[in-house]
Amino acid sequence: MSDKKPSAKATSKKPASGKVTKPLRRASAAKSGQTSSKPDNKSDDGRKAKLFGRLKKNEEQGAYTSVKNLKSKRSILGKASGASSRGGVEQDKNRFRLIWGIALLILVALIGRAYYIQIANTQFYQDKGNELITSVRTQKSYRGMITDRNDLPLAVSAPLATVSFSPHDYAREYYELKRIIITNPESPQLIARMQKRLDNMDLTTLAAAANISADELKRVTAIDPTIDVTDEVAVKAALPSGAGSHYLPLLNKVTPEIAESVSSLDFPGVNEKNFFQRYYPQPQPNSQLLGFMGQNANDPEGGYEGRAGIERQYEKELAGDDGKVLVLKDAKQNSLKEIKQVEPEVPGKDVTLTIDSRLQYLLYKELEKAGRLQKARWSTGMVVDVQTGEVLALSTWPSFNSNNLNEMTGENQRNRALLDVFEPGSVMKPFTVAAALDSGKYTATTLIDTNPGSIRVRGYTIRDHNNLGRITMATLLQKSSNVASTKIALSLPADGITNMQRQFGFGAKTPLQFPGEGSGLVVTPEEKETSRRATVSYGYGIQVTLAQIAQAYSALAAGGVMHPLTLNKNDKALPSKRIMAHEQAMAIVQMMESVTEDGGTAKGAAIDGYRVAGKTGTSRRINPKGGYYTDQYRNVFAGMAPASNPRLVGVMLIEDPRGQIYAGLTVAPVFHNVMKEALRLYNVPLDKPLKTEAQ
Repeated sequence: MSDKKPSAKATSKKPASGKVTKPLRRASAAKSGQTSSKPDNKSDDGRKAKLFGRLKKNEEQGAYTSVKNLKSKRSILGKASGASSRGGVEQDKNRFRLIWGIALLILVALIGRAYYIQIANTQFYQDKGNELITSVRTQKSYRGMITDRNDLPLAVSAPLATVSFSPHDYAREYYELKRIIITNPESPQLIARMQKRLDNMDLTTLAAAANISADELKRVTAIDPTIDVTDEVAVKAALPSGAGSHYLPLLNKVTPEIAESVSSLDFPGVNEKNFFQRYYPQPQPNSQLLGFMGQNANDPEGGYEGRAGIERQYEKELAGDDGKVLVLKDAKQNSLKEIKQVEPEVPGKDVTLTIDSRLQYLLYKELEKAGRLQKARWSTGMVVDVQTGEVLALSTWPSFNSNNLNEMTGENQRNRALLDVFEPGSVMKPFTVAAALDSGKYTATTLIDTNPGSIRVRGYTIRDHNNLGRITMATLLQKSSNVASTKIALSLPADGITNMQRQFGFGAKTPLQFPGEGSGLVVTPEEKETSRRATVSYGYGIQVTLAQIAQAYSALAAGGVMHPLTLNKNDKALPSKRIMAHEQAMAIVQMMESVTEDGGTAKGAAIDGYRVAGKTGTSRRINPKGGYYTDQYRNVFAGMAPASNPRLVGVMLIEDPRGQIYAGLTVAPVFHNVMKEALRLYNVPLDKPLKTEAQ
């Protein structure tokens, strides 16, 4: 055998058998491009041994170079080709364990969730489910009445109802019933029930009950008998839409009995809403006192609340507490019936006022008559029971109809007697006299020199209408002397007059605590402010309300005892207090009698058969641009009767009268007319002989 390598030509010869056999080669050899020569047998045996050893090793490791073997050995689960049989089984076990672990965790989570829903939090999900078939509806409480002292109603809540019709809901129900009838030919009983329901939906019946045109109902429902009711799209397109398709009023603000005649028909699309509406039997005389109702912005049900006056002041007592009712709903979320009471309704309490409706009406009519006659801006007045402090009448003109708030304006809704402050003028002079008597420097008979009918104070001249000469306290009030009042004020300490005014309640709100009530203003002048000390004595330089004047005059009439004003008969009476000696107070009352007698400034206030005491006040209106108007006045009269034992106090005001400018001619007659009837209504005995024809 030669050591020479065989030639390339010899190597390429085919074996005799014609079968081509490719030996397995190492990858390294293949890459190097080496070709093998024909070896001897010994070499072949060694090479074969190595080859088969390597094959066995590769087989055990799972590394196959044969494509056929690679495909045959690939695992069903898609294992990597490098995994051995043993390794694949172990990995499969791990995978199964992981899958079962995950499944177990999911199962535990589902069981935990089921426990949470059905046991731990069952009430929450029951409530959520109930929401689909039930709802909680607010049951409005009955608002308490406002009555006068004789239990006559001043404000009542009337139960009313509104019945509406939804053409959209009616048409939807109509088409649905038609569909059920057509699609269920095998169910004659179901068809009969649906047909009966359909027959009961005759619009003629609804029109007759609601007193509305049947043609109108047919027009708004727009039922199309030719439509394919099984075509959902076509039905939806045929349903009424646009304005009025969901709400058509049938009955508006009627009694529940009338509403029941329509709602009891059980018509689809018919809805009834019940509510209470506030009604005022005597609106104009009481509008500013009682106030009015307005919608509560914080109430999701659109309820109403008191916005002014007594309605607002006693809102909590009058309103009560709304109840809650669980109602059953149908598939269209319409209420079917009440199931149970969730929260009980608590009706509001009635409020009884001290007002006398008869006197209230009379006062308003007299204020209106005088206001129109004098072409005034407005007028207001009060009548008070001297012995109790109860307000018997309180009204303002012009007013509005509280049953129709469209008439209400910013001006006519004001309760002028309690809200407006003003310079009162000479009605304050009785309290200047009170300060003089209280000081001990003056008595009822003390003479005051007013010559020459005027006085200079700090460059200002203060005048009387005439030179009255030397006058008593009674003449001071009868003639309304500014000069005498000034001399008294300058003779007293700087705070002498204002302290007495505060003692009678000026400068502070009355106990009425009416919403928006004014407190007025009383400022004590400095010692050197002589002109201010003077003007305060005759009612300028201070601000008061008409209610404060009524309270102060009631204290004088009660012999110096202050009975706090009250409007509510149910309220506990506040304690009274003495603010002045009885003798001094009654002396001032006796002095004021001369005001309504011959020579006085308010003869028009006199009442036949009764001694009447009072005081007029004519003051200039303040000009917002500065100073006072020269042609605009304010007229006030405050009086009491019978003067021998005062029972009633009346205070009236006319703002900017254009007919007459003096209180004795404008407002004193209002007092006369009102007080005359009030004394008669309360059967107050006469304390003065009646005039005869000869007199």
